[in-house]
Amino acid sequence: MSKRIRKLERGAADLVTIAVGMTILAIAAIGTSYSLLYGREALIHQEHYKTALYKLRGFMEEETARIRFAASYRYDPAWLIASRETEVELDSRTDRDGRVMMTTALLRREAFDLEDDALTSLNPDYYRVKCTASWEEPIISGDLGSEDDRERKGPERLITLQSTFIIPN
Repeated sequence: MSKRIRKLERGAADLVTIAVGMTILAIAAIGTSYSLLYGREALIHQEHYKTALYKLRGFMEEETARIRFAASYRYDPAWLIASRETEVELDSRTDRDGRVMMTTALLRREAFDLEDDALTSLNPDYYRVKCTASWEEPIISGDLGSEDDRERKGPERLITLQSTFIIPN
């Protein structure tokens, strides 16, 4: 061979080098796409938590306002000891194939606790209310399978808020 051809062959890439480079590139692309899917799922879960907390706070304020400002609720023992539930939608995003996936939360108010201190003249001294929001997150990443895979749910998430208040006379 001439010196010129040997010089060109020294810097050339062979088939093994190209195959190794393509493998590394494929691993990097797969890792990037999975991290994007995981980040999207984590962002959706944070949005669900924020929305559930916002709606639970409004639900709790509504229940507290009923007993503080409406005497009909305050003196109705059936309403005070009964729990109340309502369902709210946290979002309505669209899946890859156009199907709508809904995530709903169950907002629940437990019975009011009437705290009474025997040493004071107030009856009751103060009220305590406890409200919870619970929902199940859909599993998004790796959701490329059959119809059964689309209905998979993750662990149940729960938020609990508690408020204590006095009704002024």
